[in-house]
Amino acid sequence: AFPAYLESRIAAFYERAGRVKLKDGSVGSVTIGGTVSPAGGNFDEPVTQATLKVVGGFHGLSRARSDARRYPAIDPLESWSHYPSVIEQARVEKARAVLRRGSEVGQMMKVVGEEGTSLEDFTTYLKAEFLDAVYLQQNAFSEADATTPVARQREMFDVVEKALGQTYKYKAKDEMRKFFMELQQAFIDWNDTDFKDARFASGKAALMEKIAAAAA
Repeated sequence: AFPAYLESRIAAFYERAGRVKLKDGSVGSVTIGGTVSPAGGNFDEPVTQATLKVVGGFHGLSRARSDARRYPAIDPLESWSHYPSVIEQARVEKARAVLRRGSEVGQMMKVVGEEGTSLEDFTTYLKAEFLDAVYLQQNAFSEADATTPVARQREMFDVVEKALGQTYKYKAKDEMRKFFMELQQAFIDWNDTDFKDARFASGKAALMEKIAAAAA
């Protein structure tokens, strides 16, 4: 039971965003982020679809991520942006591909379990979980992680990209899981370091070395 004017009302709201120069020469702007939490997690419902037509970037909030305490609870596979990224688009797409495949493997594992999953697929799943835990989630109680400058974000993505693209020497799932759990904790500890602190650079080097040491 949505009114016929729903789309025009939503469009009118987003049209308030913009940049204006006043008569005295001062400039002001209003930025609106398209963020929707659809009922039942259904991104095909009318409010979400009307929003998608008028925004340049979209944050799809996920109840499943919220319940799993994965904050911010933004679904990385449903969300998108047409605006320039701080990371090159080709690199972002490679990471998204790992995340997407990892999600597929995760759903498959709910049916067949780890035993019915190949080591290759299981590794992809662990890589996707690593990406989610260390890069897509945020600790609002950490001063260093609450606000991340562009340069710091790029340094962090370098490590994530290295971990996602690496082929590892481990032949057993337990070994692979143990490695990624240790790598994840080391990354989270490093992520709490201030960007200007000398330990940030040394922490990145240590993570890169740990990943390289596990290479096949």
